Amino acid sequence: MQSLADLLGVTGEVAVIGGAGDVRAALELVEHARPDVVLVDPRLPDVEAGIALIAGLSRAWPSMRIVMTGWGDTTGHAQLGAAGTTYVSKSATPEEFAAAIVDACCVA
Repeated sequence: MQSLADLLGVTGEVAVIGGAGDVRAALELVEHARPDVVLVDPRLPDVEAGIALIAGLSRAWPSMRIVMTGWGDTTGHAQLGAAGTTYVSKSATPEEFAAAIVDACCVA
């Protein structure tokens, strides 16, 4: 998690405000920092918790954008797409992660 935050910071396009290893920590961070975009791996620590987190974020902060990440398998991502989410593969370069996050900020 920290290495991704460091790599995103190097791009100069994204300011990383923190990282969370579980749903509770993620919700507390979002509540405190109110970021424009949240990057979430819905499968970690488990897929049900990840899906619940994304749904909860979308309900509580409808203007906040969510970028999901994961490996090439996008099974289940389509059902979350209606919640205003986008997807970027874990195999993406730091520039691609940054672009996905920047693009999410620009969605009207």
